[in-house]
Amino acid sequence: MENIIANSFKLGSSNDALTLNVIRRQGPISRVEISKMTGLTPPTVTNITTKLLELGLIAEDRIGESSGGRRPLLLKINSLLATVIIVYIRSEKMIGYVINPEFQCQLEDSRNIKGKKEDEILRMLLDIISDCRKRAVVPVLAVGVVVRGPVRRKDGIAVFVPNIGWRNTPLKGIIEEHIGLPAFIENDVKALSNGEYYYGSVKDAESMILLKVSHGIGGGIIFNGSLYRGVNDSAGEVGHTTIDVAGPICSCGNYGCLEALASENALVDAVAKAIKEGQSSIIYDMVKGELKDLAPEVIYKAADAGDELAIRMLGQVARYLGIGIANLVNTFNPEILIIGGGIVRGRQYIEDIVRQTVEDRSFESSSNVLEISFLTTTTENTLKGAADIVFAEITESIWLGQR
Repeated sequence: MENIIANSFKLGSSNDALTLNVIRRQGPISRVEISKMTGLTPPTVTNITTKLLELGLIAEDRIGESSGGRRPLLLKINSLLATVIIVYIRSEKMIGYVINPEFQCQLEDSRNIKGKKEDEILRMLLDIISDCRKRAVVPVLAVGVVVRGPVRRKDGIAVFVPNIGWRNTPLKGIIEEHIGLPAFIENDVKALSNGEYYYGSVKDAESMILLKVSHGIGGGIIFNGSLYRGVNDSAGEVGHTTIDVAGPICSCGNYGCLEALASENALVDAVAKAIKEGQSSIIYDMVKGELKDLAPEVIYKAADAGDELAIRMLGQVARYLGIGIANLVNTFNPEILIIGGGIVRGRQYIEDIVRQTVEDRSFESSSNVLEISFLTTTTENTLKGAADIVFAEITESIWLGQR
């Protein structure tokens, strides 16, 4: 991954911050490896790491393995330096975590938000941050909040959080006013993409697209080792690209969006519609005739039991998903495309169709170098990705502000 991490910082970022973030992300690591990854000369790396050691930002860890010469001294981030609070707001739960720079979780605090009103959830958010801060053994330097839906990250505004109903909510300002700590608001798929890129299955790649296909569809795009956010943080709204102008209405108000055709909600709608039209399926009995209670999990179970309708509708969703992916492949030509989210539970029914559709509908020059993979777990790397973003923010503004 040489020089990739160097590219993840904008021009003008200090070499000190670059080096510190490489040590934080890749440590324990030798000075030689730092030089390779950053493109900085060995003397420059030595001078910077000496300064970081003096500041107590990094620590000497252990002697590494020799690659032919003297065994190198490995460096790592100082795990006692500080912690950050990450609050992950999910469909029915809000979970607060206190995380150190080595991504070790110091404590966890979970609250149920199902059925709660918007203002109640906001108060719970402030309460969980306050409680985590009080219980933290190591000082907390900042807060990160992970939400579903689009955010304006620079302004710290949650544009729309569908599972709660927040619209244009200035979370950053509210948290900083009430808690007194710097706050950063992040979309869940972007946090997951960042975590998967640095700490997950992606190795030696400069470009990656991650699609999270659950109730809706969101995307994270990484190029040259950096999240591509767009002009106002709206990049990655892949679910609202048009696939069929004559398709069903989407939650955004348009017709035929990828999300309206290939998400888990689209799967449920397609199955319910088919049953209402008289197509036979064990699903009807599984929900005791109450199609309003139909959930994706029921469809996956029916497919596993050999239900033809469930398998056919999963295939339909897979074709639309493949079309959407083919469009991304033709546009961005990424090295890796990762599919995550609830739809992965139906992987055995969709994978071959997705791959074949992408191959049929994208340029060979793009598809023949593309790796498609499926992500079975998302929570851990969503947290790591969010914490990484927060630690990267405070590296120069707080830690290196000591200089």
